[in-house]
Order: sequence, then structure tokens, then C-alpha cells
Amino acid sequence: MVKVELDIEEAWAIFSQVVNHMLEEVEIDKSDRAAIRRWKSGEMRPGREEMDALHEKINADIERLWEVRRKSEIRKPDWR
Repeated sequence: MVKVELDIEEAWAIFSQVVNHMLEEVEIDKSDRAAIRRWKSGEMRPGREEMDALHEKINADIERLWEVRRKSEIRKPDWR
């Protein structure tokens, strides 16, 4: 069985990429954009409780998805 687990820096890189993409693609007010940037650089930096919670959630979701996929593979008939 494959085990995938992201470290905190990898989880932050994914989070950062999503937030940056959102800031580039979504039309929002300048003050809201600034608030999101402050939130990202303040509360959501590595080592903070909020980022640790996101890190754990990402890894739990990856593990759950792999488990669903593994069960799906077991249930597939051999004749396909």
C-alpha cells in the first residue's frame, strides 16, 4: 500500500499556490485582497496552529482518498 504524507512545508506550498491563484483570478476588492494576504502571512504561516490544523487535514484527506481507491480496486472484477 502506498503511503503519502506531506510535511508542513509541502502543505504550506500547496496552500500558498491555491491562495495566490485565487488572488490572481478572482475579482475582489483591494481591501479584501490585502486582508487575505495578511491572513496568509500571519495566521497561516508554518508553525502556527491554524497551519498545523490544515496540514493534518490535508494528510487525513489524502489517506482517506487512498483508502477509497484501494477498496475500489479490491471490488473490481478480474474480467474487466
